[in-house]
Amino acid sequence: MKNVVFSGMMCILLAVCLPMQAQTQYTSAHSDVSLRAEAESLLTEWMDTFLTYQSDDPRRAFNGAVFCPGCVRVHGRIGDAVLPLMYLADKTKDEKYLSGAKRLMAWMENIHCPDGGWMNDVNVSDWNGTTVFAAIALYEAIHYHGHLLDDSTRNHWKQQLLEAGEFMISHPFIYGRNREGMRNNNVNYSASVTYALQVIGEMWNRQDFKDYARTVADALKEKYFTKNDCFLYGEGPNIWTETKNGCRPVDLLYNVEESLPQLAYYAKLVKDDELLQLVERSMSTHLEFMLPDGAWDNSWGTRSFKWMYWGGRTSDGFMGGYYAMAGRHPEYLTAIHRNIGLLRRATQEGLLYGGMHYKESGMFPCIHHTFGHAKALTSFLELPALQDSHYVVAELPRDKSYGVKHFRDIRTWLIAEGNWRATLTGNDAEYKVKGTHPMGGAMSMLWHPQTGPIFAATMNRYHLIEAPNMQVTYNTYQMSGTPRLEMVQNGTLYSNLDDLDTNIFYKKEGENHDFTVQTHLVDINQKAPAGGSVSAVINYAYAADGVTVSISQCPDSAYLMLPVISAPSEKVEVMGNEIRVHKKEAVLSISCQAGKMGIASVNEDGRIFNPVPGFSFIPVQINPEKSHKNIQVRILVY
Repeated sequence: MKNVVFSGMMCILLAVCLPMQAQTQYTSAHSDVSLRAEAESLLTEWMDTFLTYQSDDPRRAFNGAVFCPGCVRVHGRIGDAVLPLMYLADKTKDEKYLSGAKRLMAWMENIHCPDGGWMNDVNVSDWNGTTVFAAIALYEAIHYHGHLLDDSTRNHWKQQLLEAGEFMISHPFIYGRNREGMRNNNVNYSASVTYALQVIGEMWNRQDFKDYARTVADALKEKYFTKNDCFLYGEGPNIWTETKNGCRPVDLLYNVEESLPQLAYYAKLVKDDELLQLVERSMSTHLEFMLPDGAWDNSWGTRSFKWMYWGGRTSDGFMGGYYAMAGRHPEYLTAIHRNIGLLRRATQEGLLYGGMHYKESGMFPCIHHTFGHAKALTSFLELPALQDSHYVVAELPRDKSYGVKHFRDIRTWLIAEGNWRATLTGNDAEYKVKGTHPMGGAMSMLWHPQTGPIFAATMNRYHLIEAPNMQVTYNTYQMSGTPRLEMVQNGTLYSNLDDLDTNIFYKKEGENHDFTVQTHLVDINQKAPAGGSVSAVINYAYAADGVTVSISQCPDSAYLMLPVISAPSEKVEVMGNEIRVHKKEAVLSISCQAGKMGIASVNEDGRIFNPVPGFSFIPVQINPEKSHKNIQVRILVY
């Protein structure tokens, strides 16, 4: 197996983990000016590369189109890039950006429908709900930079905005004029239509557009924020009642990268203080889930099948919305700064890759990531600079070693002890299809400052839930990247990840945090094996010096699967019942203190790659010894 070295020799390692240093290494001092310069530099790199993929073929079907190197086609939402192109045209006075923007919008005529909407894709699906996002990008391009356009082009673009407004108010099934209509689609469309219709209504003096926006905003205020933690919910079909465990369908990334920013813009425009306070509280709740390296931990979200670690696959980005609210929240600026740094690290050859291991694992970049997050960076740069431009030092919530926080509305716990950051979830709010996110008391995230993510949840079974917006992997071996207890019977995999009947108990003993999970092994459709229900108990213990995973009385033929994140280039040592992964700044040790450790089948590079959230991992499998049924694994960083 490539990159795995078998050795019987033990080595002595010095512990170099310095808790205080590790906890503060990501804390950043920055000014508003430097933050903007950092964003503009990355934006320019992205859009310069984006233009190299734009077609010069004079035929209408091709001229101005931008071809995706990852998906080998044209994404219908490329029109969103009109905003960053127009921004750079105004900023630099370089004609290539203005020409690119005009040609881009000319190509968009191919997917512009008689009813005023834009299709999301070309001959792939009939979905046109994303018209709201196209309209926002086009509005901001005209609003801030319309003076660059000739009268004919400017008037034509404005006319398309008017038609988009007509489309939106005539499709309550998508955009939800009232609560009854809003149940039919994900809440990001309703949240975003408030801002879109308000600004188009102001541009065209259409009171009916603004009235529609107000009706939707009032319904959102009344019903769509959770009672305990103020999560915006509605990213899933069952919104009227709580689940058995009190959960609502919440997706962090669609909230922070689309819904909450658009609601913030709308509330500030119309001076709706009640809505603004809800949005502000919700933004702070969501920020609890940002990791110290600037990543968004959406390992538990209902739509985490489009989670890309740094953000969302087809959502835009949180920067503008959080910047608009940063006057009272310097930690929002820290979040923007760190996330931009992460986006920079995920950028190679001028394009934003879908995950941190995409390129090394041989995956091409989908250009959707680049133009979507370029749009978000631009929305941030368009906002007036904060008056107080002195250097800011502010910690993120997860910078602190605070112990445990429980978020009841999503039945998820965040653990921050010493240098360890972990997420444990029993969120039983499901999406429209099964298996989009882990349940059953899964440890959906484990992170350490010297190694980065050690575990990061994936879909319970990778499949193309939104085929036009996801990438295919053709590797021989595929599996979930979430730590789990599992068994296989008659070719069907059963695990705790899909269990809707799990009990989770937490207790603190000194500085140690113990979670006991009483769960069942079921298939992706929540069905038990033919022989009947299979129950199990999993224990997670978090302490400053390490993490322990234990299983008592492991069910027959079941085993613990720990998919350890590791780039293909990293050296791995397997020494009996211990595996060591040599990271850049430390060594990660996974040792089996009860049970038999091995590595499941891997691909040619010695790894299994999962496109969501874009990591390669080593599938470490621990079987109980025949003489007893216990498993215990210790996780350390040296």
